[in-house]
Amino acid sequence: MKSFVNALAWLVRRAPWAVIIVTVVVALALGSFAGKYQPSDDPNDGFAPDAPELVAAEAIGDQFGGDTNQSVMQIIVSSDAGDVITLDGLASVAAVRATIENGPVAPHLSSSPDQPPIVSYLGPVEQAVAFGAPAPVTDDDVKSLYALAYGQMPEEQQGFVGGMLPSAADRSTLVSPSGLMISFTVGDFEDLDYIEASTATAEAIAATELPDGFTAEAFAFEVIFSGTSEFQSEIGRLFASAGFIILLVLTTVFLVLPVKRRNKIIAGVGIAAMLGAIAMLVLPGLAKGYPDFFPSGIADWETSILLPAALGVFVLVFVVWSVSAGKLRRTVADTLVTMAGIGFAISIMNGLGYFIYGVAGQMSQILPILLIGLGVDYSIHITSRYREEVSEEEPVADAVTTGIRTVGVALVLATITTAVGFLTNVLNDIPALREFGVLAAIGITASFIIMLTFVPAVRLLLDRRGEARGTLDRVSLKGGDSRFLPRLMGRTSWLAKHAAVPTLIVALVLGAFGVFGTSRLEASFSFIDFVPTTSPYRATLGALIDDYGGGFGEKSQVLVEGDVATPDAYNAMVESTTNMTAIDDVVQFGSFPAAESPIALVLQLANPESPGFDPVVAQVAGASGMTSTSLRVSESADVSALYAALFASDPEAAARVLWVDDGGSYSSALFTIQTQAGESGAGDLRDDLNDAFMPVRDAGLTAVATSDEIISEVIIGTLQDSQVSSLMYTLVAVLILLIANFWFEVRRPMLGVITTLPVVLVVVLSFGIMWAVGIPFGPITATVAALAVGIGIPYMIHVTHRYEEDRIRSDNENDAVQSTLTHTGGALAGSAMTTIFGFGILMTSTTIPFRQFGFVTAYTILLSLLAAILVLPSMLVVWDRWHRRRGEETLDASRVEHSF
Repeated sequence: MKSFVNALAWLVRRAPWAVIIVTVVVALALGSFAGKYQPSDDPNDGFAPDAPELVAAEAIGDQFGGDTNQSVMQIIVSSDAGDVITLDGLASVAAVRATIENGPVAPHLSSSPDQPPIVSYLGPVEQAVAFGAPAPVTDDDVKSLYALAYGQMPEEQQGFVGGMLPSAADRSTLVSPSGLMISFTVGDFEDLDYIEASTATAEAIAATELPDGFTAEAFAFEVIFSGTSEFQSEIGRLFASAGFIILLVLTTVFLVLPVKRRNKIIAGVGIAAMLGAIAMLVLPGLAKGYPDFFPSGIADWETSILLPAALGVFVLVFVVWSVSAGKLRRTVADTLVTMAGIGFAISIMNGLGYFIYGVAGQMSQILPILLIGLGVDYSIHITSRYREEVSEEEPVADAVTTGIRTVGVALVLATITTAVGFLTNVLNDIPALREFGVLAAIGITASFIIMLTFVPAVRLLLDRRGEARGTLDRVSLKGGDSRFLPRLMGRTSWLAKHAAVPTLIVALVLGAFGVFGTSRLEASFSFIDFVPTTSPYRATLGALIDDYGGGFGEKSQVLVEGDVATPDAYNAMVESTTNMTAIDDVVQFGSFPAAESPIALVLQLANPESPGFDPVVAQVAGASGMTSTSLRVSESADVSALYAALFASDPEAAARVLWVDDGGSYSSALFTIQTQAGESGAGDLRDDLNDAFMPVRDAGLTAVATSDEIISEVIIGTLQDSQVSSLMYTLVAVLILLIANFWFEVRRPMLGVITTLPVVLVVVLSFGIMWAVGIPFGPITATVAALAVGIGIPYMIHVTHRYEEDRIRSDNENDAVQSTLTHTGGALAGSAMTTIFGFGILMTSTTIPFRQFGFVTAYTILLSLLAAILVLPSMLVVWDRWHRRRGEETLDASRVEHSF
């Protein structure tokens, strides 16, 4: 490692221009492809591609046309008076119906002969009037007609209509505070015109003029994410705010305060202006999330105007600083060079990611944040050490060389350890984690090389001119240990010096809490969390879940594959259909499950009482052995002929439930079932459906239950299991590398264990806090372990290596630990605060996952910092004193000096 670092130092010293040119050319060349490295349209892609549920979903899309689906728009009609089974309720239903039939979505209304396009909770009343009953003139008339018509309905219709009243309804007196209307449409979920039509209809329903005290709120899954432009605008504003905050905090970390009063004022005004620009970006999000505390107009501030304005403020400040004073010019240069280096590292990583993988995995989206954290950390350390050497009258070239050689050893160890740790993910079964590991290693390596070559090369060229002219201000770089953060970090050494053991006991207790919380951390993920908390659709969906058991919008599917045209296969599907009636979360229509399937289609077309009755289908069904009391076919039945009759009678409906392969065989059957399990019950529903279709599997076919909710449950479970194994592999690899390194360098392998243990504490404590505050484990928060390791390991290595160096120079461990925390601790604090404040702004998002991500990122980095400045120094001091009590030298001075 020392030879490699020395080679980099020699290269920077001898050929700084070549270093800069090569870095820029490589970054720009690969960066030209970085924009093509975009995430897959399928958010589940790369997590569990071989899971039967995902394979079944893909097969359904290929065989049955997954892009065109029947959609359900559910409308909750409510009354302030607490009863909607009234004349005003009937008028409200009629008004909403007219809005839908005359609205943009009208061309997409379902035309199925057995299902009206719009139904309502007052369907019994409407149906009775349509068949000649006198129109009700009082509320009591409405209730009486409802009771009469409902009692005469077939059992399966009663089950459906009864589900359109909430759990709070009094069915004996027919008093209900709300009721459902359902609109059935058919359209392409990727068709923007269809989505816009549905969205416009939902808005029109909300604006429909209804009787006093009545409201109508619509919900459909295709409209809940229709405001993608607003969502993207918020995300763009948040990450831009994070970037500007990082830039501002980094500027204050690198700030060399001028001596002259005029320049001090310029510096203060500049910082205030940058704070004001950031406030402009943050305020609209705060105004949307907390409308009671801000004027309403602030929420409408346009991001397209705010971003250029904020950028203009930062550019103006940096230009003024650059021409006003040398100290401020140095601040600007160090800040911009660091940010450029981070940008280069991200461009290189994404460019190589495009060449290797083509499409970005979902977890890879977290990597730029990791590289920003590491890039800031690396740059602050190398810049701080360089300034320290220059302030001590070292020639610029020698200061650059010394800075690279001293800090570089710790950085190269941190880079190798962290990169190898992430590379252990190549052993994982999840493609997304394998990609994450490889790209993390690439990005970390690129960040290390750029920060250890490009950044010092630029500084060498800038300061070499000043040195030659005799204008280099060395005095202004002195007193780094007297700045606020170094002084504050130096004071934390009191714990290590005077209370090391109690500090470790507290850490042990916190670790036990972390383990306890981690073992109880629940895994869950809800797409609704991505809906802004300010969206009215979110509240409507909540009412559907709370009052109507989720309503009628959820569907689950069972794909049956094999020869489905045999009597055994058909009868097995009949038995499975019967089995589904025993599943609580399957919506029942009388004695049948609410499902679209080959069995349901036969029943619909062969039943003389059905509106879709086809005598030809009935004749073929009878010839197959079916009777009025049994849907089973005889052992010699020609099931293919029955299916052919279905296609002849209703080809569209048949194509939705049966698939004919290229050879003309019926190879698949699809059951689309109305369910009400929700996301929390998806796992149990999957198991229940798979059990119900056991007769199909016994007949030699395959049957797999799937849905969006089931797939999410599978992915979360797979990710959680794989995350544990990946984390163990990573920590073991890190531990082995650090033990080997410290044994080779100073013959103290225990230092490897001491350096690793605080990272383990950070990981378990991070998960423990998630449990304590109620944040579940999911695809977004799963990155907490990667952040803890990716940020924590370099932090710990910085402290341990600096302690080695300071211990040789100091008379005792107390002086060494204070020096370590003053210098390295100050740099770590600057690095941590930059990232914490930058990404902590995500907590102001109106979407829950980004709030959680910002919170988890902020406290994970904070925990890494606290472990590095409180726990690790205490462990080093205890270890040092233990060796001295045994009469041993803590460190071999010759070996330590040789290693730097």
